[in-house]
Amino acid sequence: MQVLEPLPEELITSLRELVARHIRKAILEGRLRPGEKLIQEELAKSLGISRQPVREALRRLEAEGLVVHQPRRGVFVREYTPADMREIYMLRRLLEGEAARLAAVHMEPAQWLQLEQINEQMAEAAAAADGDRFVELNHTFHHLIHVGARSPRLVELIQRVWIGDTIYGPLFLPGRAERSVSEHRRILEALRQRDAEAAAAAICEHITNAERDYFEFRHGQPPR
Repeated sequence: MQVLEPLPEELITSLRELVARHIRKAILEGRLRPGEKLIQEELAKSLGISRQPVREALRRLEAEGLVVHQPRRGVFVREYTPADMREIYMLRRLLEGEAARLAAVHMEPAQWLQLEQINEQMAEAAAAADGDRFVELNHTFHHLIHVGARSPRLVELIQRVWIGDTIYGPLFLPGRAERSVSEHRRILEALRQRDAEAAAAAICEHITNAERDYFEFRHGQPPR
């Protein structure tokens, strides 16, 4: 006899997302190191939950590229080499530059306003040193431009290259968050002017600056 009703799907999904966020944050902050094995039982125990949402969260993080599953060995925090990151930033420039060109043609004034509001919220998060909020808003800002290109396949490709929040490691270096907000304003101005080439150039410069800061933050030297 079934005494208890199944938990609502939205509750299960929310728990999975919460667990994924906790693990993701630990990876980004360096508490879970590249190459470290992630044991489901230990993670579940530390979070005070069952293994199922942990298992589902790890699958989500694997799809984001933050962890890797090795058959018969387990799940590990993914290690990105400098060569990996150079390639990722190169692909981001190619794909997001094209998205910006298309977005300059297709985005509507209401979407410009939404981008402006998000960027102002980012400025507030930077002033409050709220890193989690800043990262979330930054992702939303970029995603709105990607969607504004009106090219679903391009958005899908960008999402495959975008490796979760790993790229945001340097965002809270001194002055980096404020520079990002300023760079976003230049991107937005080009979009409003419907200047496709200026929009592409602005977003490529933004990505190049992020790449430089990433390498200085992670490796103590600029990209080669």
